[in-house]
Amino acid sequence: MDAKAKQEMDHYSYLIDRQHRFLLMGIILLLVAVVFTLTGETFERDGGIVSRGEEPKRFCWDVAMFYLIGILFIALYLFGISS
Repeated sequence: MDAKAKQEMDHYSYLIDRQHRFLLMGIILLLVAVVFTLTGETFERDGGIVSRGEEPKRFCWDVAMFYLIGILFIALYLFGISS
């Protein structure tokens, strides 16, 4: 392995750390929640789609869970409760 490849591996190795996984997962969940909010549709567990117009309570519940879990993961990262 040459020096440049090793340096590149070291640069991305912070994503492997447990603490940074919480941050990455929280950001991904928040982005997914924003996409679901903007499109007005979420996915069900069995592969179906929940639309904001057809089932507004279920849609709001699903999107709220993505936001809350994303914020929880980011809080775990910020407070260092990963170890």
